[in-house]
Parts: sequence; C-alpha cells; structure tokens
Amino acid sequence: MELELQRQTLEGFRLIFDAALAQEETLECIVPDALPDVDRIVGAEGSVYLKSKEAGAGTFRLGGSVHVTVLYIPEGEGALPRTMEAQIPFQCVKDCPQLNDTCQIHVDASVVCADARDINPRKLLLRASLMFQVRVYDRELRQLTCDAEGYEGRSLEKQFVQSVDCAVSQVLEKPFLFSDVLHLPASKPVMEELLWARAQVGGAEAKVIGKKLICKGEIHLSAVYRNEASVLTAGFDLPFSQIFDLEEAMDECDLDLTVLITGMHCSLQEGELAVSLEALAQAELWIRRPVTLLADAYCTGCPLDVERAPCTLCVSAQHAERAETARQFCESGIPARQVLMCTAAVECVESKQEEGRLCCTARIRAEVLYLTEDSALCAVGYTLPVQCEIPVPEKTQCRCTCIPRGESTAVPVTGGLEVRCDVLFRWVTVKTERTPCVLSLKPGAVPAAQTPRPSLIVRMVGEGESLWEVAKSCGSTIHDIQAANELDGGPVSQGTLLLIPASRN
Repeated sequence: MELELQRQTLEGFRLIFDAALAQEETLECIVPDALPDVDRIVGAEGSVYLKSKEAGAGTFRLGGSVHVTVLYIPEGEGALPRTMEAQIPFQCVKDCPQLNDTCQIHVDASVVCADARDINPRKLLLRASLMFQVRVYDRELRQLTCDAEGYEGRSLEKQFVQSVDCAVSQVLEKPFLFSDVLHLPASKPVMEELLWARAQVGGAEAKVIGKKLICKGEIHLSAVYRNEASVLTAGFDLPFSQIFDLEEAMDECDLDLTVLITGMHCSLQEGELAVSLEALAQAELWIRRPVTLLADAYCTGCPLDVERAPCTLCVSAQHAERAETARQFCESGIPARQVLMCTAAVECVESKQEEGRLCCTARIRAEVLYLTEDSALCAVGYTLPVQCEIPVPEKTQCRCTCIPRGESTAVPVTGGLEVRCDVLFRWVTVKTERTPCVLSLKPGAVPAAQTPRPSLIVRMVGEGESLWEVAKSCGSTIHDIQAANELDGGPVSQGTLLLIPASRN
C-alpha cells in the first residue's frame, strides 16, 4: 500500500493591510444667495460620509463626501447667527501589492477638525482633516498534513504536534437605517432654527448566539439651535440594534465591531427634530480551533524521503479594552461664560513597544463652542494627549486603536476651560509559532549493500536531543527504547546512556 497523506483544511481570512491614513480636503465656496454676507466666522463642524469602498489589483479606493457646516455672524448690527453647508467630495487611494478584487475592506472614518476662513463676505475657504482607519482582509485556505497512512507490514513512525490556530473566520458588514422624530424636553425652549447637528456613535457591543450575531448600541446626536436671539443646545441618545446571519453556529468567539455613520439628514418639523441616519455595522469574528500536525516521520524497515517545511500558526489572540480620560486646562483668549458643545476626535495614535508592555499615546482633538460674558459666540480647538500602557507578553505582537467614548465636556474656569474627553483603547495581542510540518513522503533509495546491524547498541543523548531524534537516527522506535531502558515517558537528559534495540521489522 502506497503512502497517503491526510490533510486538515483551515479556512479563514488573513489581514493584509492595517493602517491609519490621514488626508486633507479643501474647497472654495460661495455663500448661497439666500444667505446674508459673512461678517465673522464663529467655527466649522464636519462629518465624513463614506459611500463606496472598492478593492482591485494592488489598490483600494474609498469615496464619499465631507459635509461642513459653518456657523457665522452676518453683517449688520444685532444680526442673528446663521449657518451654511457645503459638501467636499473625497477619494482615498492606497496601493498594496497583495490586494485583489475579492478582498474585504473595513473602515472607520472621522473628521479630526474642520475650519473656515473668509476670503470676502461672499466667499469662504473650507478645510477638513480626515482620518481613515483601514483594515483589509483576504480569504485564506490552508491545507496542513495531519497524518499519513500506508506501508503495510512496515513500521511507519510518526511524530505529531498538537496546537491551536486563532484566525478571523468571518468578515461581515450590514448597512442599516434609523429615522425618528425627536422631541425636546419640556424645560427646553422650542427650536426656531437648527444651526447644526452632529452624530457620533456613543458605544456598541455584540455577542453571538448560535448562528446569529446581535449587535446593539447608541448614537448620540448633539444639536445647536436658535430660539429668538438665544443659542441653545440639545442632546439625544438614539439606540439601535442589528442582527447578522452567520454561516455556521459559533459557541465561543471573540469579535471586533465598528459602527460607522455614512449619512445623516436633520430638519425641523413644527418645532420638532426629524432625523434620518444611515450607518454601517462591520464585524470580524475570531475563532480558536485545535490543529494536529504531522511534524515528522520515518520508517524502520526501509529508507523514507521526508520533505518538511515550517508552518506558522497563531496560537493566541487576546482581545481587551480600557477606558482612559484626557483632562487638561486650556487657555482661552476670550473668557467663557457657558459652554454649548464640546466634541472630540482622535487625531493620531503612536505606539512604542518596550519590554513587557506597549505604550500608546493618542492625541485627541477637542472642539469647544461657547458663549462669552457678553453672549457672543466663540469656538476654539485644543489637542489633548492621553496615554495607555498595555501589558504585552513575551514574543507577541499588539495592534491598538483608540476611539472617543461618551460625551466630551468643557467647563469654564478662571483663565480658560477645563476640557475632558473619554476615549476607549482597544487592542489585540497575537502570538505566532512556527512548527515543522510534513509536506510529502516517498520511499527512499535502497542501498546496494547493507552490513548486518547489531541487535543492541549503546547511544548517548546529545545536547538538545529528544527521544524521537535518537530513535530516528538509530532506526528504532520510541516504544522499544523506553521498554529497553525502563523509561517512564518523560524527557531524557543530555549525556544519558541508552540501550537501543534494533527494530523488530
């Protein structure tokens, strides 16, 4: 009977690109005829809406638009604040030789900051700094040798290695819509004019039940509006839930979940706020599966040619997260009486791996809209650092991201503002091992003449040598050596003298 290798097939997804991409978009725009001339720009707010993502041969492309809302004071004494909106189209293109048109792309996009400058009372220059956190996966199919059969009547000795493989088994995404009519609390004055609105994912979590992935969370909507001559704010928490259908039931798994807002429309309807949101839920599911490898083989009865190659397995993937707070006193040129809104975005994350830990430093961009002592509108921006130390076991790699969490706040104090931003650091530590695996087995060439072999030889165990290596080099078996030397199956020490019986084949 000829030798036949048994294979174990591992299916999953391989991460081929993972990076944060920054770019800047600018636009000169004309103030619409229906709006008055600009006297003073208070500030600008931006939201990025991803509309397309495509992977091709060696390239991926993201497309969409940045919606910028400019809050300004018109010309004329006693003029009330107004807003104008503009859209800036964008494309983000990145080359990567491993990309193909079957790759799947997950994106988290944000506007780090937006501003506006007046060229003249009817023309503005808009600028938006964008950040894209991009992960690209390609489907992977690996076949590993787990056993061998054949060589009837001959002793085929096999060495097995039991291990595990942690891998991304499914990459999922699901677009969904949310719409509602929101009512102000009775204590709030009625909305007469909506100046701007901003939506941010406040938190999201998910769990797997059988063949269903259930994710839920909330989107926080902040609105700035006018009632008569007063500028006010209102906040709303919009809960959402979505269900993914999985290819197979998964009892235990880890997952990464990202929810991205891809579109928003807000309008006033008889003093109430009608909101419609488009969003995209993206999930990556990690599983841990046992793996049996045929690491080596030999035959005691005849020569055997063995081809082996190292196989890389992810033996550990630990997911964790930690909330941290960036808090800082920030000077303001004009003293603040009341803060209307404080928003935050992650500007960048820098990591430095040291012995036993990964030091991550995120820079958070906080934008504050406030009223001065004489009720004038002002906006300022600050950059706040926040750090997180992550324990990293030896011989592991760590991938860390950071997202804003909850509402950011700013409180007027003497000389400026006390700004606080809560963020969530999320990371996965991965450990890989390279284990030899048999690729092929075939009968070797038989020597023309063989000298008689003694029935028993004495052999000393060399440095770093295992009992398998001793048995293989002497054409014996582990079982026969253990029986002849009354060994209990444990490891043998260097320098041990062993009686090596000849194979009984």
